[in-house]
Amino acid sequence: MFHQGYVLGPRDEGELVAKLVWRVKLVTELEAGETMEVEVARLERDEHAGLADLGLRLAEAKQLMAAIQAEIVPVQVTVAGEHRRTCVACEGELASKGHYTATFRSLFGDVRIRIRRLLTCPCQGADEAKSFAAFDLEAATVAPELAYVTARYAALAPFGKVADLLLELLPISGARNAGTARNRTMRAGETVVRPHAADMARAPAVQPAEPVVIGLDGGYVRSRHRQDERHFEVIAGKIIDAEGNQSRFAFARNSPAVGSGAFRQALAVAGVTADTPATVLCDGDAGLWRLQRESLPNATVVLDWWHAAVRFEHALQAARGLGAANAHLSGDVVRGLERAKWRLWHGRWPGCRRKLAAFCRRAQRTHVHDVAGIGRLEHHVGELLAYLERNQGTLVHYAARRRNGEPISTAFVESSVNEIIAKRMNKKQQMRWNRATVQPFLDVRTTVLNDTLADAFRHRYPGFRPANDDEAIALAA
Repeated sequence: MFHQGYVLGPRDEGELVAKLVWRVKLVTELEAGETMEVEVARLERDEHAGLADLGLRLAEAKQLMAAIQAEIVPVQVTVAGEHRRTCVACEGELASKGHYTATFRSLFGDVRIRIRRLLTCPCQGADEAKSFAAFDLEAATVAPELAYVTARYAALAPFGKVADLLLELLPISGARNAGTARNRTMRAGETVVRPHAADMARAPAVQPAEPVVIGLDGGYVRSRHRQDERHFEVIAGKIIDAEGNQSRFAFARNSPAVGSGAFRQALAVAGVTADTPATVLCDGDAGLWRLQRESLPNATVVLDWWHAAVRFEHALQAARGLGAANAHLSGDVVRGLERAKWRLWHGRWPGCRRKLAAFCRRAQRTHVHDVAGIGRLEHHVGELLAYLERNQGTLVHYAARRRNGEPISTAFVESSVNEIIAKRMNKKQQMRWNRATVQPFLDVRTTVLNDTLADAFRHRYPGFRPANDDEAIALAA
């Protein structure tokens, strides 16, 4: 309720100046038709208002929201506590054990509240607790809205920057420092995001399996425990379904917090089962292929073409460098490497291997071994051949897949590594991470990037931001 007034006030030399006054009152309507009215704010402006005086100032808005919150929350807690004074079994009235005070931390200020404790009804038996709180505030006493906003933006920006932003915009109980933002983000990952993912993974699939493409890659972040390891690896991946929908996931390799089931859970959350037709691409890392074999043994596996092509290019550059010493040999080797690459591109791996192996034998001959730069070339070709032999089971007809519009590169998952790990946890970031405790943050960040953080909070807190909020607001308008 707003009341507007127009009053006269004194000026320095005895003159009078007109002021605009607004009084903001909060009216509470109770069940029996009773109403309570309280003034929560009084705003004043001179009649000669400048641009900076138009509307509410940020400090006034923060004060107004905090005052309204301080009036609403205690009434809600009291009414909810009174409704629980009746035993659900015998409908008898429960005796009160007293009250205790707590601080409810919300987006719009800290509110001190009194919570009633009730004695358990004798009809419940001796196994029940002797008393309980009439309103379950939970141990954290942080409002879901505040936890959501903190976690959402802390997943995208440094904790200190998020703390400064919340403290600037919110009354009193924004995140006061980087540690508060970090702790609330980690708690959201542990108590909200992870249980939601576990429940989604256990839910049975409601639609028939459709083909998916899965990319796996890794990136390194700075370790907090420098005496044990300077960096540790985080596995990041992306799942793309037949309709183009993308689901990101990440977990620390060899992390004690998640174990070996992190990849299986990520697949289950995206609706991927052992029977789902899947194509898995990675850069040839043995650990990533092991993850694939454990979770999707029947998947089509494809070695990333880019990583193979880069190794061919290194060998070609070394071969071109022989031109100064032996132009004939340089041209011969370049043509041989290009033919080997062409054969690999067209799915003719045996022919490619023969070409590379033949060069390795030729490089051992006496009249070739003494050519300047041949050692560097032999090293690159030997490394290329060993790389392809280690991954020969994942070599495919790349040209045919390209013509059919099928993926041959992990470029789509390289971008996931960049957005999940590099942008927030590595590039220009000085923060160090703990392998054992980094998983809750990774869960929150991937959930934010997948745009499912609000769904996780709805699962944990019924009534949190109903999905049809926008429709309801439009109808009310």
